[in-house]
Amino acid sequence: MWLKKTAAFFHSLAHPSALVLNYLAATALVFLMILTGIDVTMRYVFNAPIPGSFEITQYVLPVVIAFGMAKCSLENGHVSVELLISRLPGRMRAFMKSIAYLLFTVLYGLITWQSLLRALGMKQTGQTSEVLAIPVYPFVLTVTVGSAVLCLTTIKDFFQYLFEAFKK
Repeated sequence: MWLKKTAAFFHSLAHPSALVLNYLAATALVFLMILTGIDVTMRYVFNAPIPGSFEITQYVLPVVIAFGMAKCSLENGHVSVELLISRLPGRMRAFMKSIAYLLFTVLYGLITWQSLLRALGMKQTGQTSEVLAIPVYPFVLTVTVGSAVLCLTTIKDFFQYLFEAFKK
């Protein structure tokens, strides 16, 4: 019973956070589409591209990816190949999935930790982009935040599948 409650707790943390991040990712994607459209038009019609548009795209695209991962995970939208696991009995399949989600949690926990250290180092050194001199660390922090919320979803899935494996 405690496994189900723990999964519900992590879901209550992950779901609203993933929704907010997903809306931010969608907004960033719309911004990139508009920027690219205007840049292409300016480049080929007026021979005057937007200065730094490639650089802006380079830094905003990780925001789209990092902020969209948790929502995709909540909806089981990631591609998965279950050639062997699909042949296992239900409880054994759930147990194997719980192990996989535990490994995902560890992996994304490490990504969260390392990207935070990287962002703090970039802030300390004052690293900026080459053309527009935009500070780089906030964009690295988006990977930290996105990975942290993804960890919440994978922890939720770990407990959920563990509950399914051991329920009576």
